[in-house]
Amino acid sequence: PGEIHLVDFKGDENTLQSTVYKHSSGVRALASAPWDASYLLVVNCGRHTANNNNESVVELVALPDLPQHAMPDQESTAEHRTQHVARLQPATHTDSSTSPHTVVCHPATHSKRAAVVSSAAVAIWDLGQAPEPSSIFTVTAHMQAVDDIEAAAWHPTNPDQFSTTDSTCIRTWDIRADTLRAHQTTLPIECAHSAKIRALDYNPNLPYILASGGDDGSVRIWDLRGPTRPLVEMDNHTHWVYSVKFNANHDQLLLSAGSDGLVNLESAVSVSSAHVVAGIGSRSESNTSRSLHSATPGIMDDAGSSSSSDDDAQKPTDGLVAQFDDHETSVYAAHWSAADPWIFASLSFDGRMVINHVPREEKYKILL
Repeated sequence: PGEIHLVDFKGDENTLQSTVYKHSSGVRALASAPWDASYLLVVNCGRHTANNNNESVVELVALPDLPQHAMPDQESTAEHRTQHVARLQPATHTDSSTSPHTVVCHPATHSKRAAVVSSAAVAIWDLGQAPEPSSIFTVTAHMQAVDDIEAAAWHPTNPDQFSTTDSTCIRTWDIRADTLRAHQTTLPIECAHSAKIRALDYNPNLPYILASGGDDGSVRIWDLRGPTRPLVEMDNHTHWVYSVKFNANHDQLLLSAGSDGLVNLESAVSVSSAHVVAGIGSRSESNTSRSLHSATPGIMDDAGSSSSSDDDAQKPTDGLVAQFDDHETSVYAAHWSAADPWIFASLSFDGRMVINHVPREEKYKILL
């Protein structure tokens, strides 16, 4: 049996409190259901089959007695157990390559779709179907003549589009394609990295922007409207990159974590929605300024020029904001808080979870 820990972080006190849920098997991966905070999709650790293969299954479970607002002041000694809701059972398990290693839920609360990822395939499940979830689309590595599938990410607003990685390539798929014919990728990026790609994430506010991380130690940001070369490349890891995550509220902030034990907080403001908004504002101010100067020719604004330079020095710029070395082993996941945009958590192989804040200086640069 395994355990799932529901952790409550009290930022004003910098304290942690957890509720432990016993689970029927070990947990390989999990994802929170956006449409119901009490539901989790769990990739159970494999059981040995007659062929001595490790077979994993994905299960939808509920967390009973979930606190509605805040955790109790004292940790409860009562035993909690996850409750089985449904099983996402593939048609067949042929070998360990078909056993899922991760599950990704579409972020929109209305879609109720999940991508179950194994080395051999990605299966899209509709969890809104009654009485049981149904598999509605499958991409098979063998059918598409691609290498083992490693990661997947959903388009943030379109539940019919998702991207996958295999070896050094990124491929985007359209669920609306005719499933009776061979599926075709809509936006392939060949040789996106020089080594295997292990992480993928869409910018939630600019859905044509995609971040990837690979075994070459680099994090790259792509524009899917013209993905011939990366818009930004960050080389601040010394080993494999396992996780990349955009901040949903301030998408110039990007987390990455890797097997070097580091969690990097990067700024990519030049390819963020903040840059798009600032560009629109600058053009508007420029037009207004030209109108004023044309009405009053010959006026010099030295004070305004100095003020502008000072303002520019206080604005966020691209680059490494902070590097966190709290872990002693490989960091497999780093995620932003859904409740506070300045808080994030990371998890390493040794079971250590660390919660950190965006540095105050960077926070003020963004807000002011």
